[in-house]
Amino acid sequence: MNAAKPETRTQPPKRQNQWALIWREFRKRKLAMLALMVIFTLVTISIFAPIIANNRPLVYHGVNYSDYREGMRTTLALTKAFASNDRTHEFAALERQLSYLSEHLEGETAVAFAKLAENIRALAKALPLEPSQQKELMTLRTQLRRDFDTRKISLRHRTVYPVVHSIHAFNFTLIVALLIFILFPAWGRVWQKRSTAHPARNLLLIMVGLPLLAGFFWYLAIPEKVDRTDYKSAVFTLDDTNPREISVLYDSCLWPLVPFGLDESNLADKELEPGAYSTNTSPDLPWVGPHHMGTDGIGRDVCARMIWGGRISLSVGLVAVSIYLTIGILVGSMAGFFRGGVDLVVSRIIEIVICFPSFFLILTIVAFIGSGIFNIMVVIGLTGWTGVARLVRGEFLRLADQEFVLAGRALGYSSLRIILRHILPNAMAPVLVSATFGIAGAILTESALSFLGFGIQVPTPSWGGILSSGRESLIRAPFLILFPGIAIFITITAYNLVGEALRDASDPRLRGQD
Repeated sequence: MNAAKPETRTQPPKRQNQWALIWREFRKRKLAMLALMVIFTLVTISIFAPIIANNRPLVYHGVNYSDYREGMRTTLALTKAFASNDRTHEFAALERQLSYLSEHLEGETAVAFAKLAENIRALAKALPLEPSQQKELMTLRTQLRRDFDTRKISLRHRTVYPVVHSIHAFNFTLIVALLIFILFPAWGRVWQKRSTAHPARNLLLIMVGLPLLAGFFWYLAIPEKVDRTDYKSAVFTLDDTNPREISVLYDSCLWPLVPFGLDESNLADKELEPGAYSTNTSPDLPWVGPHHMGTDGIGRDVCARMIWGGRISLSVGLVAVSIYLTIGILVGSMAGFFRGGVDLVVSRIIEIVICFPSFFLILTIVAFIGSGIFNIMVVIGLTGWTGVARLVRGEFLRLADQEFVLAGRALGYSSLRIILRHILPNAMAPVLVSATFGIAGAILTESALSFLGFGIQVPTPSWGGILSSGRESLIRAPFLILFPGIAIFITITAYNLVGEALRDASDPRLRGQD
C-alpha cells in the first residue's frame, strides 16, 4: 500500500483593511500609476521651485561687496537717527546691522570694528543723549564710514547660501514633509515594527508634527531678508577698473538649473524662442544659460514662471478642494445621520445652490469681492461642496443601519463618536474619488478665471495667467500658450486618471479575484 501523503495546510491570507485593498487594486492599473507619478513630479517641482528656478546662486564662495555696502548704509542711517534722539528705531535693528557687518571682516580689521561697534552700542543704549554724547556718536559714525569703506579694507572670503532666504518657513515645512514621504519605505516599516502602541497614530504624528516643528525652527533660525544683490553682475577676478565697485567677487559658485528669477525681465530679450540665449550673454557670465521655454513679452523666462506658476495652480486645487471637502463632509454627515428635519433643510439648501451654474456663480462672487489667490481658493471651496455633501449623505444613509453602527448605539456611544470613529472612515473612499476629480476641476476653473482676467493677478504667475498673457503674441510667439496649455492638459488628465482608478479600486464588484 502506498503511504498516505501528509496533508498540506495552506496559510490563511493575511487580513487587509479597506485602504490596503484599494491600494492593491489601484497598483494593478499601470496608466493610473503613471498618472500618479506625474502628479507627484509636478508637486515636487513646485515645492522645490526656489531651488530649481532662481536668479541667486545656490551657494558661492567669495566676497559680497554689494551686501556689505547695503549693510553699511543702513548702519549709518540708524546711527544718525540715534544721534538725533529719534525713538522710532529699535536698538535691536542697530545691533543686527553691526553684527552683520562684522561677519564680513577678519583679522585686525575685525578687531578694530569690534571696538568701534561696542562704543556705538554703549551710546545708542543711553537714549536720550546729551549734546556731548550726540556729538560723540556722530564722530563714531564718521569714523565708521571713513575707516571701513570697501575701498580701504579687504573683506573676508566666505561661503554663502543666498537661496536659503528664498525659502520661507511654510515652504521649508512642505520640503521636510515631502522628504519624509519619499524616504518612508526606508524608515516606515522599522517604525511600525518598533511602535507597539498605536503605530498608525504615531506614524501620522511623525509625518505631520515633524515638518511643522522643522518649519517653526526654520522661522526662528532664518530671518526674512531683502537681498538686492545683483549676483549676475559678479566677476571672478578684480582689476584696476573695478576695485570695489562690483557686486560680488566669486571664487566659485553653483547656480540653479533655471538661473532666472520669477520677475527678472529684460526688454532686449522679449519673445525669444525656446532654447535661445540672452542677448547680453558673454563668456564672462557662464551661469546665464539658455531660456529653455523662451521669454514672454517683457523678457521674463517662461520656464521659471511655469515652475513658480505650478505652485499657484496646484495649491489652488488642493486648498479649494480641502475647503469644500470639509464643508461637504460636515453638512452631509449631519443630514445622513440625523435625518428628519435636518436632512430636509440641508437637502433644500443643496438644491438651491445647485440651481446656479457654478462657473458663473464664481465669476459673480469674484466680481464683488475682487480677485486674488486667497479669494479664488475660498470662492471655489464655497461653491463646490454640494456634490460632496450629497455623496456623504448617501453613504451615511447606507451605513447608518449597519450592524456595527447599531452595536455602537447599543453600547451607549455618543453620536459624535459613532460619526467620527465608525461611519465616516467607511464612507471616505468615494469621497476621496470625488476629491481627486475636484482638484482637476479646481485647477481648470482657476486657469479659466485667470485666462479671462478674473483670477490670479500679476506679478504672481499661474498657468492660466501665463496662458492669458500669451494671447497678444499668438502669431509672433505661439509657444507662450503652448507650454501652459500642455501643463494644464497633462495635470487635469493625470488627476482624472487617478480618480477613475480610485473609483474602480474602491468598488468591490470590480476587484479582481485572488
